[in-house]
Amino acid sequence: MKQDKLVTALRLILTTSASNRQIGRDVDLAYNTVRRYRMLLEQHALTLEDVEALDESARQSLFNRRGATRGEKRTPDWSHIHRELQRKGVTRTLLWLEYRDEEPDTAYELSRFNDLYRAWAGTQALSMRQQYDPGERGWADFSGTPMWWVDPATGERNRAEIFVAATGVAGLLFATAIPSQRVEHWVEAHCRWFDFVGGVPRITVPDNLKSAVLRAGSEPVLNPSYLAMAEHYGTVILPARSRRPKDKALAEGGVLVFLRWVIARLRNRVFHSLDELNSGIAECLDLINDRIMRRYRQSRRERFEQIDRPALLPLPVRYEFGEWVGPIRVPPDYHVPIHGHYYSVPYRLVQQQVHARCTPSVIEIVSQNVRVASHVRSELVGGKTTDRAHMPEHHLAWVDHTPERYLGWAQGVGSNAVAVVQSMLDGARQPAAALNACGNLQKVARKHGAERFELACGRALAIKSPTVKSIRSILQNGLERHETASAIAPSLPSHGNVRGPNYYADQEMSHAD
Repeated sequence: MKQDKLVTALRLILTTSASNRQIGRDVDLAYNTVRRYRMLLEQHALTLEDVEALDESARQSLFNRRGATRGEKRTPDWSHIHRELQRKGVTRTLLWLEYRDEEPDTAYELSRFNDLYRAWAGTQALSMRQQYDPGERGWADFSGTPMWWVDPATGERNRAEIFVAATGVAGLLFATAIPSQRVEHWVEAHCRWFDFVGGVPRITVPDNLKSAVLRAGSEPVLNPSYLAMAEHYGTVILPARSRRPKDKALAEGGVLVFLRWVIARLRNRVFHSLDELNSGIAECLDLINDRIMRRYRQSRRERFEQIDRPALLPLPVRYEFGEWVGPIRVPPDYHVPIHGHYYSVPYRLVQQQVHARCTPSVIEIVSQNVRVASHVRSELVGGKTTDRAHMPEHHLAWVDHTPERYLGWAQGVGSNAVAVVQSMLDGARQPAAALNACGNLQKVARKHGAERFELACGRALAIKSPTVKSIRSILQNGLERHETASAIAPSLPSHGNVRGPNYYADQEMSHAD
């Protein structure tokens, strides 16, 4: 090694507060080499003047000797080794090669290096033995200890459940207060968590509460609402095994930290809303995540930004909770009941089973993992919402069986047709009978053509018989173009046997007498 690097490194150690790693980068030396220089300076209590007073040979002999005795080996910085192993793609063999290249004569062989590391790791906390890829996992659980807020209007104490989550290798801590452990609040807490970290872990490890897991075991059955949220964010749900706390060690550790640094700190404060409680929790979380950890000489937030955040999945648009209902068998009228209201599905699904996802604004109906219907949610109990696209053709024809539809059709034919339809609608005792008559009238018009039908309607009106039977008879006999009988019949000759109107008037008067 050249003298200028050695002198420069020693000067930086003695005159600055730069870390060993930073000095190594600046001078192009290995981190452990700078660390050894610092240890030797402290061991011999050397000042900058003492170092500069040494000649080159003495400096080289003091700082770059290969070891005082045969067999003396250089102990690696196991904390550094462990931190580096948490980076994606870094292996113990690679770290051993870097360690050996610094000073081959004082380095352990690979097998001994691995044995010593495992022995060191076995003396550390449980979380130190768990190694995951950056951004790979997130752990979620409830604290088990509730917090409370007081309604200022009534003085009533309200219970709040505390959702606690840890993210990635750094274990960035998140917590939020929610009204209950129900699935809608459980899902909402996850959405807040992902917003907080600015991304999504590839694997989410929850506990086995019912809001997450309907049936635990080797093949767990997840709550459909929770699974839908996971699919939206792209994370895989891997529930922790029952009675296996190591599966969610970071969550357990996060809960312990939360109890000590949040619940204990806020024990004497009175909160008057859930939002106010969450503001107090957020203040404490900032202190926890920004506190420097002695083991790593970094805070959780610093480690998260460096190691985990670049590896998180991107954050999609915020998920809207949906409650799943079903399975529901589709009845013959192809309208399925959901919370007291009836929503249509395609008629071809009759007698098949479907599921419904219910959000505050939308009802989505799914068959075999495919959405087959979507309706605006209605709170009208007993009401019916129908999409015309779900109806068969003969049902569509019946739905269109309305006065407005027949009047609209008649307007397209002519004024005589409108008058006939209006007369039928006004004169019928039962609306259904009038609609049936209008339907038959429409069939007659299709058979004989609109022009002849319009003329026939005019003749029927002239003879004061605007009925389907009269119009059909006029068309069948080709009378639509003939003048009416009153216009072509000659006057009858006067005859003694013909009684005139005066005769009947006299008869009525005599009866009245």
